Amino acid sequence: MALNYYMNIIDTSTNIKDSSLDNSIENIPLFEIEPIKYEFSDSLITDIVFQSVASVKHFKHFEICKTINVFAMGESTQRALNEVGIDSNTAAIPGSSSLNELLGKKLIKRKFAIVKGLDGLDEVHNHVIKYGADAKNIVCYKRKKFFEYKEVRKKFNKADIVIFSSTFAAQIFFENIYITDSEISFLCISERIEEYINNLGYEAKTINYYSNDLLNEIKKTI
Repeated sequence: MALNYYMNIIDTSTNIKDSSLDNSIENIPLFEIEPIKYEFSDSLITDIVFQSVASVKHFKHFEICKTINVFAMGESTQRALNEVGIDSNTAAIPGSSSLNELLGKKLIKRKFAIVKGLDGLDEVHNHVIKYGADAKNIVCYKRKKFFEYKEVRKKFNKADIVIFSSTFAAQIFFENIYITDSEISFLCISERIEEYINNLGYEAKTINYYSNDLLNEIKKTI
């Protein structure tokens, strides 16, 4: 498929658009985010990991972040932390594997708080435990499907390209939105999401979602 400027490109992210994303891309989230009350104790914490933009938005104890190591999963999460005045480290490639490489293996005597959503990824938690650190999950939000998708489905009738920023969005799309044999190109922000869609039997490709020229990035990929 050759990209032209009249194509209908839809991004399913729940995050508010920022300056790095082209305004010709329509944002249609497929689920909503709800906060969860959580307990937090900063006793002896040496490191904190934010696994998503939503984890930043629903965390309330940023004062601890000014005295410990802060890690973000992906550039969008890092930008969300910057907006609340917190510097953080992130891997060049989004995802748990890259972040685990950044954290390394010399983790003995370190104590991690991992801020995430309900049923969120456990790879980072498992990694730091494996290499001798203590870790506690801080679950501060949950993802909730819409009651029905009839009206949302109509918005995808003329979609040429759909961008997925989570496997949950992809799951919802193929269960509730997608019409078999529709001529849609599927793009993902990580290889993990690409693999998930490929395993469903559909072709998908990973893009540099944080490119300064996202339309050109899409053009190169498809």
